[in-house]
Amino acid sequence: MGKKTWILSLVAGIVSAIMIYVGSNPNALPAKVLGILEKPSEPQQLYHVYLGGKSLGLIESKADLEKYIDEKQGTIKKKYNVNKVYIPNGLDIIQEITYNDKTYTTEEIYQKIQEQEGGSSFTIDGYQIKIAGYEKSTEDGGTAIEEDKIIYVLDKEVFTNSVEKTIKSFIPEEEYDNFLNETQKEIDGTGKLVEDLYIKNNITITKTRIPADSKIYLTEEELCKYLLFGTTEEQATYTVQAGDTITDIAFNNKLSPDEFLIANTSYKTSQDLLYPGQVVTLGIIQPQFDTVEETHVVSKKTKERETVYQDDNSRYAGEETTIQEGSDGESLVTEKIQLINGEITSTVPVSEEVTIQPVDRIIARGTKQKHIGGSISSGVEVPVGIGSWVWPTNAPYTITSEFSYRWGKLHKAIDITSTGYGAPIKAANNGVVTTSAYNSMNGNYIVIKHSNGYFTEYAHLAERYVKQGDVVYANDVIGAMGRTGFAQGVHLHFGLWSGPAYTGTPLNPRSLYR
Repeated sequence: MGKKTWILSLVAGIVSAIMIYVGSNPNALPAKVLGILEKPSEPQQLYHVYLGGKSLGLIESKADLEKYIDEKQGTIKKKYNVNKVYIPNGLDIIQEITYNDKTYTTEEIYQKIQEQEGGSSFTIDGYQIKIAGYEKSTEDGGTAIEEDKIIYVLDKEVFTNSVEKTIKSFIPEEEYDNFLNETQKEIDGTGKLVEDLYIKNNITITKTRIPADSKIYLTEEELCKYLLFGTTEEQATYTVQAGDTITDIAFNNKLSPDEFLIANTSYKTSQDLLYPGQVVTLGIIQPQFDTVEETHVVSKKTKERETVYQDDNSRYAGEETTIQEGSDGESLVTEKIQLINGEITSTVPVSEEVTIQPVDRIIARGTKQKHIGGSISSGVEVPVGIGSWVWPTNAPYTITSEFSYRWGKLHKAIDITSTGYGAPIKAANNGVVTTSAYNSMNGNYIVIKHSNGYFTEYAHLAERYVKQGDVVYANDVIGAMGRTGFAQGVHLHFGLWSGPAYTGTPLNPRSLYR
């Protein structure tokens, strides 16, 4: 007997035995359960439901499930004022031709969805906005890419209008409108032209079905608050007391005056008067996108007098006599200025026209030094006395950031731009160099100790011309302006400390020149 004939005979025998057994035993299992003999049922067109890739079962009608979900979501419809609710994202309903006749009812599949997702992931028509982060410098000298922000709205105009209102927090409305409408006036003498205005982040708007349990912004007011402060929680407030100024309130609450004005748009300048009883907002600004404004500015600036010293080695350093007081002049200065979220990040000088010539101040000063004792450190004896304080950069200059709070953190210096990269940086007074070094935060920096216990700090330098232990005099060139370390643009970070730099008490350098 051949192998094939033998197998067929064996199968026939088994089938005969089963038929005899079933016929003689009424309690035997039906042939359908045994999976033998009964002809397979006809294939059916059904729908296989998957949630997050996990099978929930088969249903007969996709449309019935979608309709049932829509009918059951009255709460969502009322909350968002929509007419239609859809299946959850991640729920796939796939048509299949199958012999499997085990199906579930619409209600059973709905219950399975409820059990899997808590019933809160059903979706509605809306828009997903992605505000992409971009690479920025970090304080440790490296770079990092900000996290993307995802925003959901039902009406696209809620987002576009909120963005426009947020931009106007940083740019005067008239200036914004004139730029968009191309109605800016040409500069006549002095003035400002906005050359470009844009959002640095890449923003995409996609029409999609959004989860109803997500944070969905329904009003411009709520979304504006988030775009400006990074939260929709109520911001702290303060009731104005007699004698309060905007500058004082801002500083005492870790805000810069500019941040105060952004959070309180009814005030235009930090010199605006306050009245007792007024309630002001103290929210720390945390913009969710960066608004860049590039401008061409022509302005009149003081051309400060230079200080010229006549050395006298018969007197100790710090002893001075003014021979000629001199006088300041005036210049017409043209600059390219970039601002991000209303803060100056860089200035590039274009031209300077001196309209009134300054007259030099002439001072006779002693140069005789005392003995230096001890090692060169913050505790070293300073061999030269204090003379008059001089400004550390050439004129004209711009202060791009004050000694104030910025994004909730105290900026313990003033940032100054002058005549560009490589411009000379001068010692603000007589002293001894305690530090001439580099680190990732300050870049090239110098610290000078003065005999009155003050220390001055000069950071982000392109070059350093002095070393630790050097005795310097007011107006000596000690370095060149740059943007080393954690710096957004070319500038001098000029700090003043009572006591050792970084461990003493930071002071506003402007106080030296009042």
